[in-house]
Amino acid sequence: MKIKEDTRKKLIDEIKFIIKKMEKEAEPKQKLFYFSAIYGVVSRIFNLEYDPELVFAYTILNLTYNHINARIAHEEKIIEIPDELFDKLVNASKEFLNKIEKNESLCDALQKFAEIGYATTGNGYYLYQRGLLRL
Repeated sequence: MKIKEDTRKKLIDEIKFIIKKMEKEAEPKQKLFYFSAIYGVVSRIFNLEYDPELVFAYTILNLTYNHINARIAHEEKIIEIPDELFDKLVNASKEFLNKIEKNESLCDALQKFAEIGYATTGNGYYLYQRGLLRL
């Protein structure tokens, strides 16, 4: 990711704050609300300093949020939200932060977000039940 160090620091500080809020929150809807702030801050950063990797991150983070939010909103009983999903969401957020701090590729962290979100879809939950999709 090619952004200035002071911009990277702003991004890091914001994500650290968001993760603390996610960790303190017990309610899944509130945890997801705070998670949405991560893609919000990513978009604010790439509006100031465009970077394609940040656009990619925004897209995956937003899609993850939308998948989980849709499952919460519909409260479908057949497709359950895996018990560990929100803990895994926090852990993936920490890994994402760590990659930004080290200025490493975000792809591995973003793949985890994609799988977390996908686990809340019909096919994703099926794969999760079969043990093929592991959170």
